[in-house]
Parts: sequence; C-alpha cells; structure tokens
Amino acid sequence: MINFIISIDDSTRFLFSIIEIVKSKGVDVKVFEIHPNEDSYKKQFDEISVIDKNSTIVFLGHGQNDRLYGGEDPNVFEKKAFVALRHMNIFQQQCLFLLACDSAELIKSSFRMSKTNKSIGFGGLPTSPKEIENDRKFANEGISVETIEEFKSEIVNTTALSLVEFYTDFNSLKDYLILLLDKRINNAVLIKKNTHLAELLFKMRNELVLY
Repeated sequence: MINFIISIDDSTRFLFSIIEIVKSKGVDVKVFEIHPNEDSYKKQFDEISVIDKNSTIVFLGHGQNDRLYGGEDPNVFEKKAFVALRHMNIFQQQCLFLLACDSAELIKSSFRMSKTNKSIGFGGLPTSPKEIENDRKFANEGISVETIEEFKSEIVNTTALSLVEFYTDFNSLKDYLILLLDKRINNAVLIKKNTHLAELLFKMRNELVLY
C-alpha cells in the first residue's frame, strides 16, 4: 500500500493524476487530503502520525527547506506549515517520498531527527509561471506556459510509473525514476526540440536525492 498525502489547492490539483495512475495499476492506496482549514490540518496530522511503521508515504504538494505545506485557498486560508522541521519525526521508521520543492534539503536537515528508513526528495520543481519567475536560473529564459504544462505531465507520469514498479524498494525506485527522466530528457531534446523542457527535467533529475 502507498499512503498519499496531498495538500489541496489549485496548484496541486494536477498531482491527483499520480494517485489515479497508481490506483489504475492495481496498487492499494490510502489518501490523506489536507484541506485549507485548521481542522483538516490537525485531523490529517493526527492520522498520519499513527500510520503503521515501515509503510510507504508519498507527500504531494509544496515545501521549503524547513517545512511541508498544507492546503491553501488564497481568498480564505493562506497555506502554512503542515509538518515543520521540528516535527519531521512524525515519519520515523517510514519510507518517505517528498514530491515538493526543496524537500531534499528538508530531508537532509531533519535526517537525524526524522529517522526514516529511506527518503527521496527533490530540489526546485517550478510548476507555475510565478515559480519560474522566482527561479534564478529560469526567470529570464522565456519558458512558455505550454512547456510548464508539459513538465507537469512529465512529473506525473515518471513519478507514477516509478512508484508502481518500486514503491517497496526505494533504491530501485530512485534508479528507475532517474532512468525514466533520462529518457524524457532525450525525448525533449531529440524529438520535441524543446530545450526548456529538457532543462526543467534535468533539474528534477539532477537534484533528486536518496537518504
């Protein structure tokens, strides 16, 4: 079984496709949705804290190097830390996959505290025009909305297929995800002739870490 945690806001809606693909391949899943309200934050935190040890947990959402964010409604509820650095021990003795910006640094900073079995994290994953503008490397590259949407699709497909094949073996999961990303980078360069897409995929691949 894979335990999916997903923060609910408009910018994370596309990540539900990962869950749907995994389910369609016959993998059992349990989904914890963090909605933009205090009650949901607390309820999901409490439920996640009692997931059986040695399980696989996949977080889908936003992050920084010192937190994972919960849900957001810009007009009603601003996102805030769902799991702060000091609370990363909620994932003790779990296999943890964090599909969130700067999650590699979060895992590195919290490793002694969290004591996970295995953890996979990423660097920056810019999936909106605003996030592209805030990225020093890509801000002035003129990356189109269409390329951002293609990148989001590649994230969904490569992540989902890797989880289906190897969610019980994180060493192989990392290797397989890198293999898929390498193939998609080659496809972006040789077939699609889209160097911006290739650069985004390379960033995802190059900053992926396993602890």
